Amino acid sequence: MSPYNVAVYSTRNDLAERLRGAWSVVDNGDDRDGCRIAIIDSDSHARLDAPAKKNLFRVVLFDSDPPPNRRNGELRVERAAFLRSPDEYLAIGVDLCDAVTHASQLEQEVGYLTQIHELMTMVEAEAVSERITETVLSILGFARGTLFLHDPRLERYVVSFSNDPDLRDSTEFLPGIPPDVLQKALASPELFAISRASDGRGMMVMPLQVQEDLLGVIKIMIERDDAIAPEVAANVTKYLNAVAQVLSNIYQLTRSRDLAMRDDLTKAYNRRFFETYLDEEIERSRRYGAQFSIIFADLDDLKSVNAMYGHLAGSRTLQEVAKRILNAVRGIDKVVRFGGDEFCIILPQTDPEQAMLVANRIRRALSASSLQIDNDVEVSITASFGIATYPFHGMSKEQLISQADAAMYRVKSTTKNAVGVAEVASVPQP
Repeated sequence: MSPYNVAVYSTRNDLAERLRGAWSVVDNGDDRDGCRIAIIDSDSHARLDAPAKKNLFRVVLFDSDPPPNRRNGELRVERAAFLRSPDEYLAIGVDLCDAVTHASQLEQEVGYLTQIHELMTMVEAEAVSERITETVLSILGFARGTLFLHDPRLERYVVSFSNDPDLRDSTEFLPGIPPDVLQKALASPELFAISRASDGRGMMVMPLQVQEDLLGVIKIMIERDDAIAPEVAANVTKYLNAVAQVLSNIYQLTRSRDLAMRDDLTKAYNRRFFETYLDEEIERSRRYGAQFSIIFADLDDLKSVNAMYGHLAGSRTLQEVAKRILNAVRGIDKVVRFGGDEFCIILPQTDPEQAMLVANRIRRALSASSLQIDNDVEVSITASFGIATYPFHGMSKEQLISQADAAMYRVKSTTKNAVGVAEVASVPQP
């Protein structure tokens, strides 16, 4: 039996009955529009004016005179001749469909190879993640998706790219993805799994795995009526197989470069990274008319820890503080050890009110419980915070740093363990 369904458009029963057994016949309903091969009987020529949709090959039957204006992909045959040997004519259709399908697959594979070449020239993990996620969404015809990448510093998966306005990042191991759905996707030869709620809405989960390493996970939000055709599913699987290794290579390169930008003690970013990245964030926000915020955090009374327990305990305190800060922010936020006992957090696409929420989350994370520095040493630590937001509190790197630093020192010189916001009126004009 042919791998292709044959759509039959006819009001007479003899045509469909002649084909049954040797061919998979679809002779009623809208399902006929999805068949690659179609037969238009002599009594159904009005159908010739309708769009072919997915038909690649159409046999047009006639009783005496063939219809005018033959179209591409149409074979016009006298009805009686067709009924004598339909297999001969339909075999031509199978060959044509095979050729078109193969050509389409080759074109698609060339497209994947071209994109892989382009991805290999890109060194920013965020840009690569955006390209991969948008390509998957394009293949599926869906709108919203998120790519999570594993962050070994945090020992969890963080958002590398998302265009989902409903996404809520968190400190979960894999935010918003149930473990059983992930396991189902990992076990699937199609490299994805779908989970729906009772209302039909849900998610499609696609792991990006290289050998035994789960490098990342794509999460696509699906609506009640969203469906995935088998050929679309096959295309997604091919694409994920093609890009997983490339993403792995770029990820490893990015991680190696990333390590050079890390503070050796706390593994937060260092001052060199801060200087470069803040310039880039200002330019990015200026170009797109976006906001971003920075938070300066200065530990309160770290000197007393050094005096009581020694500098080694002070270093361990800084390490534990960095861990708590990293676990309290989003994957896209950058935590920097600015110097000594001072940290800076850069928050892309964040206004002052949102930055205040983040700063207070960090403040609570630091003061909620003591830090276990050694087996018999526990330290309680707090910090003073200052917030400045581009462009409200400054248009340049120097202005933002000065404003956030001043807001932090106002807190440190009064209450400590609180959050201050820069004063807009004091921003010098560029």
